[in-house]
Amino acid sequence: MPSGSTSVSVDIATSTLVALFVECIIYGMFILLFALAMSVLLGKRKRRTSGTRPLVGVSITMFILATIHVGIDLRRAMDEFLFDIDISPVASVNYLLKSTAYAMQTIVGDGFMIYRVYLVWNGDKRIVFPLIVCLMGGIAVGAGALHSFAATKGDNAENPLFLTALHNWIVSFFSMTLFTNATCTLLIAGRIYMIERATRQTTKVFGNRLGPAIMIIVESGSIYSVALVLLLALYVNNSYAQYIVLDAEVQIVGVVFTMIIVRVGMGLSSDMTTYAASQSQFRGHGTGKSGASGGRSVPATLELTARGPGVHVETSREVKSDVEQDGEGVYATKAGSMWAGDSEV
Repeated sequence: MPSGSTSVSVDIATSTLVALFVECIIYGMFILLFALAMSVLLGKRKRRTSGTRPLVGVSITMFILATIHVGIDLRRAMDEFLFDIDISPVASVNYLLKSTAYAMQTIVGDGFMIYRVYLVWNGDKRIVFPLIVCLMGGIAVGAGALHSFAATKGDNAENPLFLTALHNWIVSFFSMTLFTNATCTLLIAGRIYMIERATRQTTKVFGNRLGPAIMIIVESGSIYSVALVLLLALYVNNSYAQYIVLDAEVQIVGVVFTMIIVRVGMGLSSDMTTYAASQSQFRGHGTGKSGASGGRSVPATLELTARGPGVHVETSREVKSDVEQDGEGVYATKAGSMWAGDSEV
């Protein structure tokens, strides 16, 4: 065997072993977080809303894909170290299955990020449509990359993964995924910040604000984004260490997603931030039996609660009615939700 081929084989073997070790550690974390997420989503009846249904479906899908991926990597490690089978060809069945699991995990994660943007931005098509186009482009590029893998011959001295025919497909997929994730993270965090700033201007704050929710979104999105940047940099530099990040990233996607659910479900969702203010409201001048006038200072509240991986914002206001009965005021309550999809089931 040529020396160049031996060098590549050793590098691939080493990176495969380290990648499997790292992936198994993160997969163990994913198992724990997945169990906790299911407990948060399904454990208490009062938390079961129509908004949790997609969370359950996405969580289960991600866990299945992560399990398939780690299982294939274990098989590839056995082929390399026990059966002396060359695992470098990207057209092999195991590598195609492994790559398909990675692509699907990434697309599911990106798709749900867009779904969160849709909820937080109240379905604003101007915000969501470009992201959907980017997701569709990512799906097309991913399919093209898998097709190129299947058509690639593995008889080159260099690793086929770094061939020019595959390079553009892979770089494009990584780049589009990074753009989608980073954009969604900024849009969600920015929307929450805008809500917080708007309420600060008109209300006096009591208790916690939305800072913790913003930190959860930004921190979790940053973890995935940093992994993508590192993966892209390693691949562009033809480093075999990219296998380590690539395999770990499938688990990172699931860990990041379930971590948001667990942190919100066990922390912010049990707390409610209430903004209260006194505003002078002068309603008509109708007088009831008690002879009370209509102009009064009326309390207004803005309740902000975190549900699932986003933030539910509900406003309520009590307004003194012009109608009074037996000397006692009759009050009307107006409430509106700024995030749909949370009706009780």
